[in-house]
Amino acid sequence: MRYSEAKKRAVSILSEAGIEEAEVDSEYLLLSVTGLDKAGLLMKLFDEMPEKEEKAYEELIGRRSSHEPLQYIIGNQNFMGYTFLVTPDVLIPRFDTEILAELAGKRAYDAAVQMYSHGKTGDISGISDEFRILDICTGSGCVPVSVGLDLYKKIRSKGLKLSISVTAADISEAAVALAEKNYKLNLEDGDQLQELGYRFIVSDLFSNIDGKYHIITANPPYIVRDEIEELMPEISEHEPRLALDGGTDGMDFYRRIVKDAGSYLVPGGRLLMEFDDSQAEPVKKMMEEAGFTEVEVHRDLAGLRRVIEGRK
Repeated sequence: MRYSEAKKRAVSILSEAGIEEAEVDSEYLLLSVTGLDKAGLLMKLFDEMPEKEEKAYEELIGRRSSHEPLQYIIGNQNFMGYTFLVTPDVLIPRFDTEILAELAGKRAYDAAVQMYSHGKTGDISGISDEFRILDICTGSGCVPVSVGLDLYKKIRSKGLKLSISVTAADISEAAVALAEKNYKLNLEDGDQLQELGYRFIVSDLFSNIDGKYHIITANPPYIVRDEIEELMPEISEHEPRLALDGGTDGMDFYRRIVKDAGSYLVPGGRLLMEFDDSQAEPVKKMMEEAGFTEVEVHRDLAGLRRVIEGRK
């Protein structure tokens, strides 16, 4: 069978199974099996496909036709220009969550520069203060890894001698282990990272967290428990329930986070969280009643309310 024929057959199988992006997914899986890039595959489309590759491709198409997420099958997902390993132990990073990471990165950079300009740190060798970021419900680590590494690169490019500390926490031991692996995966060759320290901690929200932070980020479970089964099978049947279930009204984690976050923020520190559009008003009210100021809701590219931030 030629590569072109194998792909055409795969598209048909996936389409019949109700996979919306059948054409795209069949190509991704073919690239994964062959190890080729798109240009290389185009050149080989009318070549005969080796039997070993054909069998491997059929197996992957079978998995995708059962609605197993593409990212779990190929084992990774891109986020903020970085590559993150993903397994069924963690939620697959979404493009919408980049709104949270981008905003957190901007707030972190502005606050770090202000901290540096106020002379709160001296020479890196004798540093006594550091800029501290905490991410809870960290999952794959996509938010803390991308925010921390981007901040480090920006600070370094400006020649600022500022220490940066990032703590990533999750209740799942498997998620914490994967987040740490993703951090190491995305380090650039030759980086010594003297000014950047990462900690990966198993913690039920703040239960094992100490100290105070300049930025706290969170993308907690926020799906209403009774609505999980109504989601597409890629989510309801494959992604971890632990990362989805937000309780009977989807608000369990916001109540806990907002109640405790102030105790872990420095004066002027910021809490940033992702949520569902329908939760914007109650979460905003909750943060304001807890004493947060400058509470602001940000929309994603589809115009939906996606991220909230507030200042201690």
